[in-house]
Amino acid sequence: MKTRNAGFTLMELMIVLALAGVILAIGAPNFNEFRRNNRLTGVGNDLLGAVQTARNEAIKRQVPVAVCPSADPADDDATCSGGAFSGWIVFADPDNNCERNPADPDEAIVRVGNTIDAAVNATSTGACISFGANGFLQTIAGVDTATNTIFCDDRGTAEQAGTGLSAARGVDVTVTGRSRVTRDMAELAAAPWPACP
Repeated sequence: MKTRNAGFTLMELMIVLALAGVILAIGAPNFNEFRRNNRLTGVGNDLLGAVQTARNEAIKRQVPVAVCPSADPADDDATCSGGAFSGWIVFADPDNNCERNPADPDEAIVRVGNTIDAAVNATSTGACISFGANGFLQTIAGVDTATNTIFCDDRGTAEQAGTGLSAARGVDVTVTGRSRVTRDMAELAAAPWPACP
């Protein structure tokens, strides 16, 4: 009796590899966009979480709590550095000046936002977000309040194909202390939103 070996022929293997190549060629650019969008969403949501934490802690502690950009957010002695929100700290600010003094035990760090990916650009309308004990956003004399912060990559605020939404992510903080992330094209292109660097 004749036995037949089970397996693939060379022709079958070549066809399967060709189909796999076509599927990867179609899917790879979409995966790259998916990855870039998730990176921006993650950064926007992290800052949103920090802002919400600051507001909640201000109400809970009954002292001002601030969020500010920091060049060294993971350091125990992190301070506010001004500039872009490429890393940030949330800290109790009883002297209400939007400056963290690491030597003051009353100015404890509440939350840290680690330094963001270098492919993401951040720009803001100010250098500090401060909440009073009532949970409302407050202005500090001599410090610009960061009510609008935008995160973008090399696509800027351009529309994502066929969605009507911007590739950038904007974090908006209102006077009442409410905050949100937006991708609305018309909103991000108008004042008071800063331009994407």
